Amino acid sequence: MNGNGNNNNNGNNNNNNWSWWQYGAAAAGLTAAVGGLYLATRNTNSLMNDSNDSSSEESHQENSSQSREQADRGKSVFSIIGDLMQPLVESTTIKEDTVSRSSVPSSPCITNLNSLLADIYVRYIALKREDFKLHYRVFNEVFSTIHSNMKEVDKYYQRYSSNVQFAGSHYDRLRIKKPDEFDVDIVIGLPVNFCVDPFNPKESDIVIEQSSPGFVQLRAGVQYQKILVRDGVDSVINKTAYEWLDDRKYILRSKFTRWFKSVGYRALNRLPKKGVLPVCYVDGVPYTIRTSESGPAWTLLIEAPGFKLDVDLVPAFRFPEDRWLDGRSYRSIPPECRRGYWMVVPKPNKGGNTVHDEERSWRVALQDQEKQFLNNTYQLRQTIRLMKKFRDAQKMDKIASYYIKTLFFWEYVELQASNRNDMWEKSDIATLFKYMLRKFYSALDKKEIPYFWNRRHNLIENVNNALINEYKYKVARLLSILDDSWKYKEVAKYLLTNNEYEEYKIFLI
Repeated sequence: MNGNGNNNNNGNNNNNNWSWWQYGAAAAGLTAAVGGLYLATRNTNSLMNDSNDSSSEESHQENSSQSREQADRGKSVFSIIGDLMQPLVESTTIKEDTVSRSSVPSSPCITNLNSLLADIYVRYIALKREDFKLHYRVFNEVFSTIHSNMKEVDKYYQRYSSNVQFAGSHYDRLRIKKPDEFDVDIVIGLPVNFCVDPFNPKESDIVIEQSSPGFVQLRAGVQYQKILVRDGVDSVINKTAYEWLDDRKYILRSKFTRWFKSVGYRALNRLPKKGVLPVCYVDGVPYTIRTSESGPAWTLLIEAPGFKLDVDLVPAFRFPEDRWLDGRSYRSIPPECRRGYWMVVPKPNKGGNTVHDEERSWRVALQDQEKQFLNNTYQLRQTIRLMKKFRDAQKMDKIASYYIKTLFFWEYVELQASNRNDMWEKSDIATLFKYMLRKFYSALDKKEIPYFWNRRHNLIENVNNALINEYKYKVARLLSILDDSWKYKEVAKYLLTNNEYEEYKIFLI
């Protein structure tokens, strides 16, 4: 701004002589307040209608009081975020992607590969509706409490963290077996404009510099560098963003991550304790919270007797799609997948050439665009779930779920280009499973799964060759079984763990 302390970054100034970046910042703030896909943080009775009997209420009266107090602290979160995720959670995930335990047949009719895969899916892959409701309920209460506390302990977080959304397998509706992991992206705003300066693009408030494929570096422009003298009284809050810069004015991923995690730890310290661990009460039940750190994620380990839930919280920046990376082998965002923005997360680039590459690197994230490839493709989702179950049962730990999903993205666009994309709807699940398993084998044989948005980045280039060969052998063995229709029951050995198979053998006689 003008450096006189009279302007702010909330769009409340009456000055008609705003510069381009001020208009953009105001628009960005409005978008953050009312737009996007927000996480539904709902009251504690909205997903489950079960009621406790009177004796239970009396025995947990004190704990319930603490739970209500936590819920009260989160009311501001509820009022801002609202129930916009409710239709997705209730009508889509619960009704289409979960099964109740009572629906699992006691005596399945298994006559071919399709019926075998369908039964294994219901028993060992599909989320159980009862588990999903409980885990979502606990997640909802614990996260909303901690998120509210984070706003109370840090003024910058309070002002700039309005966008919260699911990510990962739950968001894609690809979670299997247990709903015991949630991924949440928390979009952090900045007191500058994320758009390109139309008069001088190289001096935009944030300059995006391409580094290694899939990674960028973010350099602060003039307005960002002037935060301390530009923002007047607001600089007390906005200086947090200035402190993330290094001596060459790059936004350091490492400093940003440390700030985010420090806010989280301070928020946890406001919770009551059970022994030495913070605790959050849900329906009178105490859930202890431990933490761990891995990459860009700050993970909450939420536990109670017979219950475990991991929640990965990842801070992110969001850029408009017209700032998507051009050239250097980056794929254009297909029109049908455009969502208005894309994100970067503070994941280190361990393949960089210098220490600065790791400290300054930000990982490109287009999960909202990628989700569009999965829309209205039930069979595609089912096939991915089967591939993930095979991966888990065979202990292919170095093959991330994202790598499997990427194989499907490539196949999706190739089939689309050849006008064969209806294969996902017209083919049965056994045919699709065999088809994609061969694609997986081919990728392992080449030791290459190209990153979908930039094929110069090989997702498995750092996986040990011996492991690749071991995985390839396991896939080859399953393919040999699938090629003999009389051996279809043996497929169960490859999709199930040893304990699961011992339990399941009774149905294969």
